[in-house]
Amino acid sequence: MSLHPLDGKQFRARLSLLRNAKGVKQEDLSEKIGKAYNYVSRLETGRIKTVPYDVLARLALALDVTSDDLLFVEGLKETPEEIKARINRWLEGADAKKLREYYRLLLVVVES
Repeated sequence: MSLHPLDGKQFRARLSLLRNAKGVKQEDLSEKIGKAYNYVSRLETGRIKTVPYDVLARLALALDVTSDDLLFVEGLKETPEEIKARINRWLEGADAKKLREYYRLLLVVVES
C-alpha cells in the first residue's frame, strides 16, 4: 500500500505513537510481525515507502489496535465542533509531559 507523502508522515507518526504508548521497542515489534530487527525503524523513518496490507494487519494485531487506528481515519466524519471538543478534553486532562508530546506531534504535521 503506497501512501500519499502526507498520509505516510501521519502513518509513521501514528505507528510510533501507538508503539511507544504500548511500551514496545522497534526491534521487538519487528520480531512480533516476523520481519528483520530494523523493519519498524525503517517504516517509522520513511525508508520503507510501501506497507503491504498483510504487514499492516500484523502491526495492528501486535499493537492490539485496528488498521484504521494505524491509518488514522478516525475523525474524518466528525464535525469541526466535535473534533475541537475532543481535543479540548485531551488538553484538559493532560499533564506537562503529555502536552509536550501533543505539541511535538502537531509540529510534525503543521510544519511539513
